[in-house]
Amino acid sequence: MYEVFNCIATEHDLSHVLAAFFVLAFSNCCSLIIYKRSHQAVKRFYTILWAIAAGTVVGLGVWATHFIALLGYQPGFDVVFDGWRTLLSAAMVVTGFVITALVLSVKADAIIRLISGAIATASVAGMHFYGMTALNASAIIEYDRVTITSAILLSFMFYTATYLVGSNPKIPRNVTISTITSVFAVLALHFISASGTTMIPVRGVETPSWQLATGLLSIIIAGAMAVIVILSVLAAGLDSKFERMRSKETRKLSVLADASSEGLFVVSRTGEIINTNTSARVLFSERISDLKNLHDLDLFQSEGQLPDFRGRNIQDLLQFQDDELNLLENREFGERRIRFEDGREMIAVVSSRCVEEKDETFIVFAVRDITQRVRAEAKVRTLAYRDSLTGLHNRVAFNMALEHAMQDTQGDRFGLAVMIIDLDEFKEVNDQFGHGAGDSLLKAIGRRISSEIDERDTVARLGGDEFAVLVRGRASAEEIQDTADRILSAISEPLAMGRRTLNSGGSIGLTFVPPNAKNAARILTYADRALYSAKAAGRGCVRAYDADLHKQQVEQRNLERALHDAVRNDEFVLYFQPKVSSATRAVVGREALIRWNRPGVGLVGPDQFIPLAEQSMLIVEIGRWTIHAACRAASRWQGDESVAVNLSARQLMDPDIIFHVRSALEETGLDPARFELEITETAIIHNTQLATSILLELKALGIKISLDDFGTGYSSMSYVQEFPFDRIKIDRSFVATINMDSKSRAIIEAIIHLAHSLDIPVVAEGVETEDQAHTLASLSCEEMQGYLIAAPEPFEGPFTAFDLDGDLFDLAIA
Repeated sequence: MYEVFNCIATEHDLSHVLAAFFVLAFSNCCSLIIYKRSHQAVKRFYTILWAIAAGTVVGLGVWATHFIALLGYQPGFDVVFDGWRTLLSAAMVVTGFVITALVLSVKADAIIRLISGAIATASVAGMHFYGMTALNASAIIEYDRVTITSAILLSFMFYTATYLVGSNPKIPRNVTISTITSVFAVLALHFISASGTTMIPVRGVETPSWQLATGLLSIIIAGAMAVIVILSVLAAGLDSKFERMRSKETRKLSVLADASSEGLFVVSRTGEIINTNTSARVLFSERISDLKNLHDLDLFQSEGQLPDFRGRNIQDLLQFQDDELNLLENREFGERRIRFEDGREMIAVVSSRCVEEKDETFIVFAVRDITQRVRAEAKVRTLAYRDSLTGLHNRVAFNMALEHAMQDTQGDRFGLAVMIIDLDEFKEVNDQFGHGAGDSLLKAIGRRISSEIDERDTVARLGGDEFAVLVRGRASAEEIQDTADRILSAISEPLAMGRRTLNSGGSIGLTFVPPNAKNAARILTYADRALYSAKAAGRGCVRAYDADLHKQQVEQRNLERALHDAVRNDEFVLYFQPKVSSATRAVVGREALIRWNRPGVGLVGPDQFIPLAEQSMLIVEIGRWTIHAACRAASRWQGDESVAVNLSARQLMDPDIIFHVRSALEETGLDPARFELEITETAIIHNTQLATSILLELKALGIKISLDDFGTGYSSMSYVQEFPFDRIKIDRSFVATINMDSKSRAIIEAIIHLAHSLDIPVVAEGVETEDQAHTLASLSCEEMQGYLIAAPEPFEGPFTAFDLDGDLFDLAIA
């Protein structure tokens, strides 16, 4: 130890020693700052760059320390430095410390730190002893092995302390400790090695290619120090900027957290609340009168009026049970009811997330108040199951009640029944007295129905003027029937509304629910069918769905399926009934009448399947077939006889009716003047404007339009005046009694007189006797048809098939 102090005191200039010590301490401190900055880099590339900078700074500092000390060394003779070896020694120590910094940036466990200490020691020792060879041109250098070994071991111990202890961020003042131990590591190796070094002045042993004088070496050292200062200032500036940015981001996060409507709690591992946002303090404030919602924050003069929950236990605040909470798990606690001392209750959704940082672990609890939403949803659910007008249950609630009752019913088969009630003539009430009167009527009907049932029963308004009743717990079918009769009687009572009296009534469809029934939709279908049967029977009655009605429905379904097959299989044929001139009895045209040649049954008249076709929308396809078949048949007739086809209301409103008539005429080549469409008043009354437009377009094709069954419908004279009719056909009901009922004769005379005044010819239907024919002729009726003339008959000879919209129809008249 004495030799070391003697070396420093007598063989070195003290000012150079102090300068070397300062440079070493400064560079090591700067290196640690830069290395710390590398850990804060976001991208891996920047981490590597800052690690290289840290290694360069400490390497240059150690190198500068060594050569500053050499410049202060006083061996007693002039020395000359080898410039290349001097610079190479700098590169050697810089490379070693760069490798050390890169290794530590990848992994920093104890073994890696121990290896880093060894690399650092080897780098400093290599630089020191290789740098000493730069003096070979001035002296021969000899070393004491024991001293040198001691210096290297002591340096390794200090560097081990630097990387194992000083670089650990968990140890207080780790930067100071690292700086001190790294300084002692370099000083120990340099000065202890210097004390065991002997320099014998000899010149001429080596001649360096680049002789580096002490002045130039000082400049190089100054340059190295400049690099150290620049990198250090850059790191310090960036570090300062980074701190400002981090502080700014922290403030932003704080503002963002406070702007959140969710209450946020930052909690320690022990459950202690560390911090909260403003929303959390608002949600759990007892000042509920001032905190109706988050907007009420504007009422406070400062946030100091809000409670501070720091230090409290999150488990107590959120009212968790002991076995519910595991802070280190990410959990969704779902909806929780939190009760306050003032009686207030909050429904909140609670979740937690565990966040692990480098040196600590904390948990973030998010609390979202959904009290208002839950209450609103409850209100919506109430509205969803209630009729807004009458306050009764709606269709959804009734279906749910029926399904529930069917699941619970296990006893008497007559214990459960469903009624569907439809008001009669309700549309007329709306049209005559207004929708306000209609609404009042619906409310009154709802109250009357409710007054006739038990508390265990359910009444609902299904929509429009349709109500439903679910009857429970009756002992017999008679009791259920009695309930239905009482309801019908109640709703049929006149309703007084101010000075007006509304006469109401209804029809009721009733079905009994068997104990083993599973399908609620089928039960409702049965009740609907019973209602339709009641309305068809004349309304104002109760009809139960029984075996007879079920049989009718099955037959109707079978008939409907067979009718679909008939359309696909071309099972229709046309019969033709001639129209003759009343004066000459010559045939002037024929009316096409469709028949269904049903397999296994035979010919079926139109009165048996046309009403069903109207309901199932098959009437459009059947009508299309009839038009094409009639045109094809008439195109083969001799002379100018016309053909007439009946057109229903649904067919008239078919958007493609004009196209189909035109295509039938074009395909068959029939003269449009020989084709006639017969429509009834009811076909045009529902939408007179649209009907007029369609009829005008049909007339534009050159065909004839006849008004069929005149006198049986609304018989408005305006129809005859406004619509482009070519013929008026008197209904058979008047013709049948023309010679027996003076009123029938008067009506026929009026129709003929009206038509003649408008230059429209008249056709009489259903002429069956010669007396009727003579009377019509005497009244100047131009044409007649009926069984007196001829019954509807098919024409002989098959028609060839033709394509209609891609479907082949094999037309035949048998």
